Amino acid sequence: MASTVVEMDYDVVGAGSKAFKTVADMLRNVAKTLEVLINILRASAFLSGGTSLALANYLENIKNKINPLAKLCEEFSGDLARAITDHKRGDVQGKRYFGEGVR
Repeated sequence: MASTVVEMDYDVVGAGSKAFKTVADMLRNVAKTLEVLINILRASAFLSGGTSLALANYLENIKNKINPLAKLCEEFSGDLARAITDHKRGDVQGKRYFGEGVR
């Protein structure tokens, strides 16, 4: 009977986890900045004849796509961090959360 050996470079996986966390934080900051710009554009919509309102709506669509992407990056970061912990403990069942999909 063959046995399976699972090896992990903790530094590489940890760096990946930190990178996903950094991207998630950056995306959230972009979403906050877009929110401020959207509010400014909506406030000035009356003076611009509606063009700033159209731009505000366009930016809002972008912001609405950024928030789920930030959540996904945050989840990937957590999954990788848990994988390191599980691997160090010798837990082979921890791999299940990689197949669960996005929560």
